[in-house]
Amino acid sequence: MKRNILITGAASGIGKATFEALNKDLFENIILTDINPIEVDDKKVTAIKCDISNSNEIEKLFAELHKNNIKISDAVNAAGMPGPNKPLAMSTVEEFDRIISVNLRGTFIMMKHELEDMTLLGTGKIVNIASVLASCGMAGSSYYSASKAGIVALTKSLAIEYAQKNIQINCISPGGVDTNLISDLKKRMGSASALEQIHPVKRIATADEIATYIKFILENNTSFMTGSELFVDGGYSAQ
Repeated sequence: MKRNILITGAASGIGKATFEALNKDLFENIILTDINPIEVDDKKVTAIKCDISNSNEIEKLFAELHKNNIKISDAVNAAGMPGPNKPLAMSTVEEFDRIISVNLRGTFIMMKHELEDMTLLGTGKIVNIASVLASCGMAGSSYYSASKAGIVALTKSLAIEYAQKNIQINCISPGGVDTNLISDLKKRMGSASALEQIHPVKRIATADEIATYIKFILENNTSFMTGSELFVDGGYSAQ
């Protein structure tokens, strides 16, 4: 079967690292999306600007793919944004709504379209990016944690819903990852070292390390793995 993969948040961080790690020969088409521009020079790669908090843009994205006879068989939903990392009393409803709109609502809408394609194809794999903070609290991260906990819940519920359709849905819950998304958290904690010290391994991950586990799920016979939350967190969740 011809495989077509869609990666959101592909301009940087885990999304970009996943694209770079993939065995490109396994896929006929690779679709990269991000709110920021992506430059690529590969005939099988298509970069499309898309704000996943805007349902109209997502609908246009899939309409364009279908116009070109492309149905998504594999997806990595890596697009997301960090919270402002401040106490609840200093937070606003607008900030909460923005985080939920991108991280949770955006992932939900993407999955809705991805699963429509996969159902028609009779097969599919989805990997969502959640966070260790979905299950382990951190002061100042309440609504980021809530948005990522929602992704875990979506993953598990939809994995059951689509289990008999030959579609596997899993999520990765990283600990700290060295991307531009954690710059505010580093500032609040005082230094990068302080963030590293809360992990038992005394460091944070690179985006490439997280991409290794996404690559494993996508490129291997993992059909019995669905509804799983894979912690790649340097031991953070074991504390």
